[in-house]
Amino acid sequence: MALGTTVRNTNVDFNQGAFAVYGLRRLGSAADLTVGMRVNTLQGKLGFNSLGVSVSQDKTWVDPLVGLILRTPGEHRVQARVYTEIGGFGAGSDLTWQVFPTVGFKFTDRLSLELGYRWLDVDYSTGDGNERFAYDVLTQGPVGGLAFRF
Repeated sequence: MALGTTVRNTNVDFNQGAFAVYGLRRLGSAADLTVGMRVNTLQGKLGFNSLGVSVSQDKTWVDPLVGLILRTPGEHRVQARVYTEIGGFGAGSDLTWQVFPTVGFKFTDRLSLELGYRWLDVDYSTGDGNERFAYDVLTQGPVGGLAFRF
């Protein structure tokens, strides 16, 4: 996601991204355990055009993650699923967590419509004094999409 704006000869640019890799262990027909990591990256720039001054800061960190997926058992046209994870543990973020419930409407064996809501919280900080960087953000909102199964 990128955000940029100009206000009274001031430029603000902000880019945020994340990439995650997970392994999965099936616990049963309705539950899976996940273990993985998420790479988080932030880039920010603040510029004062009239003064010819700009300041930027970039941060990248890796969070170890452990999670649980719970779903309605069996094959039904409507399925519910909840994905949860917790991580960071001071290795990257102090703490990060996610809760992501969805409902899927199955059209065919390979295609479904997925609707849900996601909460993702990241609490990361590093440095001291003037070098301190803190990012403590809860991102939340509705999610929708098509799922294709191979």
